[in-house]
Amino acid sequence: MIRQYNPSVYQRMIFFFLALCLPVAGIAQQLPEPGIGLLIKVDDVAAVREKIKEEPWAGQYRKIKSQADQLVAEWPQDKLQMDQRLEAILDLTIEFDAVTKDEGARQMAGLLATHMQTRMTSAAFVYLMTGQKQYAETALDVLMTAARVNRWGWFTWSGAAMPQIHAGMYARNSAFTIDFIWSALTDAQRQHVRDIIAEKVVEPYYRLVLHTPAMGLHHLRSKNQGNNVFSGAMIGCLVLGDAYPDARRWFSSYLQTYHWLLTHDIGWAGQGLEAGMPGYWSVSMQNLYTAAVCLNNVTGVDLRNHPGFEQATFYPIMHESTVPPVGMFSKPVDKDYQGISGIISGKPIELPGSASGSAWWYDFAYRNPRSAANYFINQSMVRVNQKKQFSFVSHNAHQSGHAQIIALLWTRGEVYQPTVAKPIDLFKTTDRMSMFRSGYGMGHTYLYVNGDIFLSSLGEILGTSSGMSWHYKWHGYQAAETGVVTQGEPLAPSMKVNSSWDGDKLSIIHTSVAASNIQYYKPDGHDQLPEHYQRRDRDIVYVKDLPGRDYFIFIDHLQQDDPRFHGWQWQTWNHVHANDNTNGAVYQQVNDRYVRLKRPNADLAIQLLVPQQVEFEIESAPGQPKVAYMYDHNLLSLRAMAGKYKKTEEQSIVISPNSWKGKGKLVNPDERADGLPDLVYYLKGKQSLVEKQGASLNRFDVAVLLKAGHRYRMRVSYKKDDLAVYENLAWKIPLTLLDADGNVIAKCAEAYNIPDPLSLRDNRSLTKTTDWLATDYVYFSVPDGVDAVQLRGELLAAEYSHPPNHIHAQSVLQLGDLIIEPLGKLPAYEKQTFVALLNPLNKADELVQAELITEPNKDSEATVIKIPRGEFEADWIVVDAFRPITFQWGTVAAEFAWFRIRDDETIEQIYMRKAAYLALEGQEIFKNSGPLDLALIMNSVGQISHVRASVNGATELTMFGKTYPLGNGIQVADANLRFQADPAATTLESNSVASQRQLQQGLASVLDAHLASRDESLQRNLAREARVTASATRAVRFSPYLTIDNKTSEYPIDGKLDYTQRPIETASLGGYGTEKHPLVSEQMATFPFYVSPTYWLLPYQTKGWIEYEWKQDEQVSEVRILNTANAGLNDFATIDYRIELRSADGQPLATHSRRFGKVFDRPFKAAFKYPQHFGKYGETFTGMLEPGVPVPFGDGWQSTKFEAVKARKVRIYIDSFWGLGGGLNEVQIYAE
Repeated sequence: MIRQYNPSVYQRMIFFFLALCLPVAGIAQQLPEPGIGLLIKVDDVAAVREKIKEEPWAGQYRKIKSQADQLVAEWPQDKLQMDQRLEAILDLTIEFDAVTKDEGARQMAGLLATHMQTRMTSAAFVYLMTGQKQYAETALDVLMTAARVNRWGWFTWSGAAMPQIHAGMYARNSAFTIDFIWSALTDAQRQHVRDIIAEKVVEPYYRLVLHTPAMGLHHLRSKNQGNNVFSGAMIGCLVLGDAYPDARRWFSSYLQTYHWLLTHDIGWAGQGLEAGMPGYWSVSMQNLYTAAVCLNNVTGVDLRNHPGFEQATFYPIMHESTVPPVGMFSKPVDKDYQGISGIISGKPIELPGSASGSAWWYDFAYRNPRSAANYFINQSMVRVNQKKQFSFVSHNAHQSGHAQIIALLWTRGEVYQPTVAKPIDLFKTTDRMSMFRSGYGMGHTYLYVNGDIFLSSLGEILGTSSGMSWHYKWHGYQAAETGVVTQGEPLAPSMKVNSSWDGDKLSIIHTSVAASNIQYYKPDGHDQLPEHYQRRDRDIVYVKDLPGRDYFIFIDHLQQDDPRFHGWQWQTWNHVHANDNTNGAVYQQVNDRYVRLKRPNADLAIQLLVPQQVEFEIESAPGQPKVAYMYDHNLLSLRAMAGKYKKTEEQSIVISPNSWKGKGKLVNPDERADGLPDLVYYLKGKQSLVEKQGASLNRFDVAVLLKAGHRYRMRVSYKKDDLAVYENLAWKIPLTLLDADGNVIAKCAEAYNIPDPLSLRDNRSLTKTTDWLATDYVYFSVPDGVDAVQLRGELLAAEYSHPPNHIHAQSVLQLGDLIIEPLGKLPAYEKQTFVALLNPLNKADELVQAELITEPNKDSEATVIKIPRGEFEADWIVVDAFRPITFQWGTVAAEFAWFRIRDDETIEQIYMRKAAYLALEGQEIFKNSGPLDLALIMNSVGQISHVRASVNGATELTMFGKTYPLGNGIQVADANLRFQADPAATTLESNSVASQRQLQQGLASVLDAHLASRDESLQRNLAREARVTASATRAVRFSPYLTIDNKTSEYPIDGKLDYTQRPIETASLGGYGTEKHPLVSEQMATFPFYVSPTYWLLPYQTKGWIEYEWKQDEQVSEVRILNTANAGLNDFATIDYRIELRSADGQPLATHSRRFGKVFDRPFKAAFKYPQHFGKYGETFTGMLEPGVPVPFGDGWQSTKFEAVKARKVRIYIDSFWGLGGGLNEVQIYAE
């Protein structure tokens, strides 16, 4: 119970002051107007007042007014409790306040926070609608009372003070409240509330977060929490206006960072954000879009159609499956279902679930009626009832306090399209994720690729992995993904799409190993995987047709420095949780190359056509339904290992239960029951299974003979009773192989909850009780060199489990025989190619198998394959024809070629990737000095009617003996071979021309201002005539010559985002503790980088200089310098610098020292309010998060005057820098 306090004289005076300053109620006056126009412009208020008279917006408004009325009714009494303790609490978000111990003070703060976060802005909005002063009075009083609190929504986490989601909500609510009640405020009050916003919202974030690498970048600007807090701070900055002290500096830096987030944090088509619709993806998008609306309304800078938003509307489309939402997926898909398709999450892949969004979708769809947003919202978010009334679904998305307001403002009946057309895009790709499909809706074929694979077709899920990024430690391991298994490489590399092709008959992507794009739980070493391969790429070809006649071709090339064995792997769903296998899967081997995956509704034919021989293996992996963080092995994996086993005479090894030593006991099961082992190792209770994670209480050591270089499979029989674990493996048996001297040959990884071939594990970790069963086989290989003669096993169990599941006193585990079966030795190769055909099949359909016409031999690596499709109709593919190879339909040299042959045995179409030569019927059709992608469409009499070429850089194409110059990109020609650029082609190189135009227009006022400040002097700029050198440069793309390129914006000045640029490295996530986290290390983090640099950067953590030299002496009287923000990444900037005019022989003639930035120490006072609790940021941020240090962002140009000096050179020394290093954007040198 909150203790009652009489209001102090001070509190009575404040409330009386507010009542006097607000206009007197009851006097007729003009209805209020917004003061800043964040969400509602002045001209739009009348329309909103009319809108709330009609349903459903009248109903939405009633809910808002109900919250406002509750505040007006409760606040006078609640206000009485806000005594002097309010100033003493550390933070308004009291649950994270570790300093305030007084329970009454904590309840008081919680009460105030609830009003501020849920009701204050509603009251302000009702005032704006009605002009009733009591709502404005109450909202203002809540805001001013909250201003007495030290800070809003920050907490100390592992030794660092940082804002979190509540800070974003408080900030937006405060900004909107001020805007809505502006008409009710006096000039003094307007100044006061701006001061509150500056102190509590804008300045703390600017000083402590906006430019901080490591922790600040990854947690507090980026992703859902960071986007949330950033949005609130930037909107707060808009409240201050240009005239407020330092507001221009702050806004300049906020806006630069905002563009960085839209471009690189959202990424291409939303692929950079965490998954979840609703969920974290929606939180980021909503917060960033809310800021975009406010930015446009207040400043005219319009980024609402930025590619980050525009392309993100395709995110749900690219992830829309062709099966229903499946939830726990314990039962087969209902083949008769005709509702909304399920949406997957793409990294890691999650099973299809229901998806919907927040209010931003409605506003975007209204302004862009032909966009993908309209299709998405009309699937499930907007409906009309029998009374012809609209209903809108809109998730909160961490917009507490104003979610209902923006939903009211942004929902409009015009977006309802009951017969909305399905998207026409059947193929779409970014540089990371790709979508292939035959159509939208149930039964169609849909393949999603983001390194890993999801496939649905014919009303069935045929391929998937399933893992929640927050709780799935297997994410990033090859054992948990479809792909290629490589000896000695446990991790599955991320893949990048380098090129693509989409035509009427087939779609293709070419991918190769790339830097990791895993957002959470990235395994150590994942970024270094590209260095492990000379070549690792995958082509995926979708041959279009009706589901059941369409098919996929997977072509994988691998090359490493030393011989390895490899396996082609496919994963599918196989539900086993709770011992329920009604939604199971079976891999049926039909012959040496063909396996048929059988699922309840449909099957998948998998043909391994290259290499010549394969060995099939079947394993399992954890599969997590949506949403359940279980580790039951609901995934079944098929591997086709290249080559055949070299047979062995070894016998199976049986490790009996009596080999175990430890906390268990040997027992004989009930002899009357059939199928039970003769002897078991019996363990009961947590005390016999685990005391500390990773420490074994049970183990065995046995003599064995496991031959060097040989491959084995193993499993163990077990039974559980009342033993279930959530978010973890229930138990695991890690193995160690030792030689005759006791030396370790191979050992299971020490980390408990990751895959390792030298471990057996509980396949049903969340299933409490099982009958006797055997684990699925696990395959492992003994390293080359030394035989293993001793085997050591340990039993580990889960010390941690999310409640209510856990290992407890009554939990029982029984272990039977552990059996190791010898398989033989697989051949190893430095180079390996896989070619697999995948055909979705109806249950009753038989596959007409592909025919190998030509296989690789010592003279040629080429493979020719015939794929029958009718009596005479067939597709022919040629793989790895690096030299011309002749087959039935011609002679071709290409890495991949596909021929479609009609029933009348004429060629209908040809596609060639990396093609160099083609001849048909003895006539040379095409040759080229450099490989390109080419498609030829033939008419009914076999003549070429259409040509389409994809060119990477300009080239010349020779056809029928005539040479044609081709420009970069997609070129098309008719039968007369008149080539021209294909205007309909999409590109992987940049955003579209239309998008570029919109972005340039949206940034126009910013770019114009940059040009004006650049051209402040129209005198001759001597710097542009100089030879530029530097002590060092971070990379070629940050050349010192960029300081004289006359490009002073770190925005895309032409609206073009360059998707071909290499990612940019920055400090990795860290800096939470007091110890020093290195900002520069071998484990740097990477971000996509789409804005072409216009600035020079020094190498990491390096002082240096840049110099401008002329052929003869020049008179120098002024040097203007513009700092850099690394395009808004904010990890590079110069602080202290010296300008030195020098003679021809390098002698100093004049010197001036200058500094960028300004000191802002006020936020430290709030952070360090109780220094015994938190009085210093960790050593990671030495030179940044310290009082007295200037923040070198947002200054604009600095001009330094000299007495006219004749000089040959001007050298600028970078004496100190921010974060990772220094640099400059532009330098101008003038004689007068």
